[in-house]
Amino acid sequence: MAIAPYVVFYVAGLAFGYAAPGKWKWLPIVFPIALFLLAVFQEGADAAMLLRLAVALVVTVVGVLLGVLLERRADESSSARYA
Repeated sequence: MAIAPYVVFYVAGLAFGYAAPGKWKWLPIVFPIALFLLAVFQEGADAAMLLRLAVALVVTVVGVLLGVLLERRADESSSARYA
């Protein structure tokens, strides 16, 4: 199993979670789903693909949540600095 795609999903989730406004933070969830659907239409679905999709979604959600956490900490530290 290749690690690189999961790193890309994690980094995308982290970046969007940190920098995107509002509900746009959750846009990276679409990336693994779109790639999964493309692969299903080309090759058909199997259990390995579903497992990889589940792992990709978990990794992406973890990235988004950590990005949101980092954004909140940055906001708190900057507001505390200027208070």
